[in-house]
Amino acid sequence: MKYFKIFLVLFVIFVFIYLRLTPIINKTVPYTYDQGRDFLKAEEIIRDKNLTFIGPTTGMTGVNHGAWWYYFLLIPHIVFNGWPQGFYLSLFLLNLVANSLFFLFLNTNFGFIPAIFYLLSTSVSPNFIRNAFFASNDMLTPIFVLLFIYSLYKLFERKDIKYLLLTGLALGFILETEVAFGIFLIPASIITLIIFKQLNNIKKFLFFLVGLSLPMLPRLLFEIKNNFLQTKSLIYNLTLKKEAHPLLFRAVFDERLKIFIQYWKDLFYDNNIIISLTVFSLILYFYLFHRKSLTNLSKKTLLYFIFTIISLLFIFSLFYQGNFFYGYYFQGLQYFYLMILVLTIYGIAKSKKTIFFSHLLILVFLLINIFAVIKDIGNQKNIPLQGLRADDQIVNYFIENTGNQYYCLRIYTPPVIPYTYNYLFSYYARMQKVKYPSGDYKNNKCYYLIDKDPYKLRVNKWENENKPTDATVDVIKQFENGSILKLVILKK
Repeated sequence: MKYFKIFLVLFVIFVFIYLRLTPIINKTVPYTYDQGRDFLKAEEIIRDKNLTFIGPTTGMTGVNHGAWWYYFLLIPHIVFNGWPQGFYLSLFLLNLVANSLFFLFLNTNFGFIPAIFYLLSTSVSPNFIRNAFFASNDMLTPIFVLLFIYSLYKLFERKDIKYLLLTGLALGFILETEVAFGIFLIPASIITLIIFKQLNNIKKFLFFLVGLSLPMLPRLLFEIKNNFLQTKSLIYNLTLKKEAHPLLFRAVFDERLKIFIQYWKDLFYDNNIIISLTVFSLILYFYLFHRKSLTNLSKKTLLYFIFTIISLLFIFSLFYQGNFFYGYYFQGLQYFYLMILVLTIYGIAKSKKTIFFSHLLILVFLLINIFAVIKDIGNQKNIPLQGLRADDQIVNYFIENTGNQYYCLRIYTPPVIPYTYNYLFSYYARMQKVKYPSGDYKNNKCYYLIDKDPYKLRVNKWENENKPTDATVDVIKQFENGSILKLVILKK
């Protein structure tokens, strides 16, 4: 049995690694405006020795995420010398380490069956797979959600005040990596901690507050320097009636309910509703009729705590009546749902009457892991030209066809500023000593690279504004991803 457990763990880790590492190797990872902007910022910090106290922009005008995302990006930039795939590889390694450590924590405190169920679930979950290679600040948030859950359990188990410090620290980092989640989660957590008598004196509250404040120090320095600009903007955004016709409460309720249900579906491979409903039915059944198996007080407290947190998050979300409440606002909430499943599996596995169902569930999820790998191997025959792969191919086309001469290049991308191309050109100019393109005409010629955009009017407007009237235009190449390369020649 011991060797079977080792084999099972190694197999699931292989699935975990394979499904995340393959897109990175193939360069099919997302590479958009945000990634290009953030990679350039990391390059700028290293090149100019210019530290920053604030991070990427948020959906709220005047409010930014914390600077920790940029400082995380410094690590792969230094280790991999700016290699684009290095950023994704580092995020993947962070996810692998965090989930492996959480598996060991579960194995030690909950037993092998709940722990391997956790690993089997995360290995093939579309949401968790995406977390490992979508290079964005909010992808760090789930890591700190895991730290938050770990800290809570240890707090309930050992009653040690240092875990309140760690709980606050996790919440502070959640706020700094995804402001929207932090705004909702921090008050929900404080209320729940008070309900569960964990913040019942000044000393405990101060420990919690210190932990909460530490990740915010760079933001605080920025605020002091800039006369609390973001604080004012945040208050303004939260109190402003953004919509002339806000949604009715019923519409808001229905929308938020759909989002919270989607968080649940995100746990399962290919959003398989049948598996989702099956597991949900098991939860209801065994939670209602076999609660006695969950006798450990710290585990039971954690279960009730998570239920309370999710309920408060849902209620608080209803107060936001704007037309846009994006799913990524609560990035990492899926781990709360998964922890409910883990605690349920623990309860099932502890009872001799129901342990068979836990083994059956492990078998089902193991078969899903096997199927996921086989399916993905079959998809590797035709690797799509998308994400980083597409932009990298286009940049290398210029490197190969310009003879390392100075040349003019103007780029249209739907987000207007071509950060994606700018970073790749900068990287190859530095690493291969090739010429960086200019926006000024050279020898009366200029290349116009136009990315695919369904809104033709925007493309036409850009071309009219950037193309001289006395010029001839030749389409010299159309790339597989829909981008078009034109050569514009001025008439002499």
